[in-house]
Amino acid sequence: MSPGRPMLEPMKAKLTVPGRSLPARVFDQSSLGILLAHLDGLILEANDAFLFLVDRGRDEVVGHTIGELGFFSSMGEDRAKDLLRERGAIDGFDAHVLTPSGEARVLRLWAEAIADGDDRIVVVRASDDAGRVAAGARYYELREAEVRYRALVEQIPAITYTEIEDETSPIGYRDVYISPQCEHILGYTPFEWQADPELWIRAMHPDDRDRVVRDDRASLETGTFTSEYRMLARDGRVVWFQDEANVVEDPVSGVRFWHGVMLDVTELKLAEANHSELAAKYRTLVEQIPAVVYLAEYGEQGDWLYISPQLERVLGYTPEEWLAHPHPMASFTHPDDIAVVREAEERSLSLGEPFRAEYRMQTKDGGWLWILDEATAVRDQNERPFVLQGVMYDISERKRSEQELKEVLEKLRAMDRLKNTLLHTLSHDLQNPLTAIHGAASTLERLDSQLSTEERSSLLKSLAGRTQSLRTLLTDLLDLDRLDRGIVEPRRSLVDLPAMIRRLVASSEALTGRLVEIETEPVTIAVDQPKVERMVENLLANVARHTEDARVWIRVAPQDGGALISVDDEGAGVPDDLKEKIFVPYSRGPEAAELPGSGIGLSLVARFAELHGGRAWVEDRPGKGASFRVFLPDAPSSMDQPGPAD
Repeated sequence: MSPGRPMLEPMKAKLTVPGRSLPARVFDQSSLGILLAHLDGLILEANDAFLFLVDRGRDEVVGHTIGELGFFSSMGEDRAKDLLRERGAIDGFDAHVLTPSGEARVLRLWAEAIADGDDRIVVVRASDDAGRVAAGARYYELREAEVRYRALVEQIPAITYTEIEDETSPIGYRDVYISPQCEHILGYTPFEWQADPELWIRAMHPDDRDRVVRDDRASLETGTFTSEYRMLARDGRVVWFQDEANVVEDPVSGVRFWHGVMLDVTELKLAEANHSELAAKYRTLVEQIPAVVYLAEYGEQGDWLYISPQLERVLGYTPEEWLAHPHPMASFTHPDDIAVVREAEERSLSLGEPFRAEYRMQTKDGGWLWILDEATAVRDQNERPFVLQGVMYDISERKRSEQELKEVLEKLRAMDRLKNTLLHTLSHDLQNPLTAIHGAASTLERLDSQLSTEERSSLLKSLAGRTQSLRTLLTDLLDLDRLDRGIVEPRRSLVDLPAMIRRLVASSEALTGRLVEIETEPVTIAVDQPKVERMVENLLANVARHTEDARVWIRVAPQDGGALISVDDEGAGVPDDLKEKIFVPYSRGPEAAELPGSGIGLSLVARFAELHGGRAWVEDRPGKGASFRVFLPDAPSSMDQPGPAD
């Protein structure tokens, strides 16, 4: 509906008729035929345009009845009078009339009652329907088309209306037609609607009234009215309308009128409101959970359609930065994990199953987080998956806990192995010396007076040697424990390494009877001499234990700001899979299981080298055997004089 359209300008000259007056200019000068008659049909006046349309003189029309001219013959004169009484107007109907010369003409007529009671004046407006064939089957085809059109208009779930200008209307316009749906939708009859031009304004929701009036005023310039508003039905219901109207101009008479449709969109509005409420609740839920919710297409080239603000809290990127990036997954996923993600994505796409992957992702500040990504495949109408709707969780803390648990378990397993090895070592390396000590002591106790000096000396020497073996084992165990607890610091002094090593080889009983070659270059560096001596002694003992009568080479040379000590042999060598393991405490190769030794010696060599900032390792000796090497870096010493090895 169109409120507020300007009223017609007041006309100075009036044409006076019983019960009503019309502007003389509108009556006499209009190209539209106008006829005035009583409700009973008696014609009171007709303008020149009307006389021209029916091809009659004034005296052939005025004083006669509408029925005599046959204007209401198509619908029946009685029915026409009833419609005028009940509705006050008959909108757009065709009349088949004959001129005095016998010519058949079809006129387009509008009839309207403009006074109250039975003494109403009927205004009939007529125009020439020049585009139609005036007689025969064509006329009835047009009538049938009109009936069908009216039936269609009155069945659609909308209110259809037609308005014309009317200076007497408070709003400047008056409805000449409104479809019966107004009663079904709003509870007002068409008659009530037409009888009260202001009903549309009063029934409009107060909150929408001013806005709709502004829309209506703007439509005067454009010739098109479009607005969405609420109306209050008779029973108090709120009804939403989409109202659209356009100016239509009669091509023959030039008369302009508004024709529009008020579509009931209440259900749509309720659905939109419900959808908005659900969307708001869903968004609030999505944006409050401690995880990143997203919607993304498959593949490296797929677009990210949505990602929740939690992204910034988790990874540091804003949703805008993420969505604007051409390939965030490929850029921010850890290179080692991309294959895992792509494989899971391809599996989801090909099988339509849920997507799940754990991978690392780089944060905006350059760090790395572990992400658990779980998504559901969204399917199209053909049941093909085309996007992923998922959630990314920060599982870095869980991963750290898993790693810590893994390390704890590994330490527990190592401690269990250590316990077993230690028990084996104690049972093996303690039992034999203790047995020998016990045997020698018992012999001395029982046979002391019967033993010769040589026998007594041999037994005492055995006691001393076995006791020293136990002391060495205990010292190794204590040193290893102190190293594990980090309470050992090197006490450096300047040491002449070649002199120290020559002295150790000369005093070593482990290599008695072996061919030992010593090659040295002058090297004096600041080291913890007792610990270096232990390292060399353990290397010599290891060679003696694992080789029989094999030649041994010992070399000392300066290297890279420190010294390199090498102990080579021509034995069986060390398998590649044991080259690192033999430096782990209590680790021994299968072939060494029955050999004497605790499995601590080489581990102390490695740990003492690390204590100095160096390292120990083993290589294959060219030709045959093994080459054990220790690198010791030099360090500033507070002593200017050589150490005890000199």
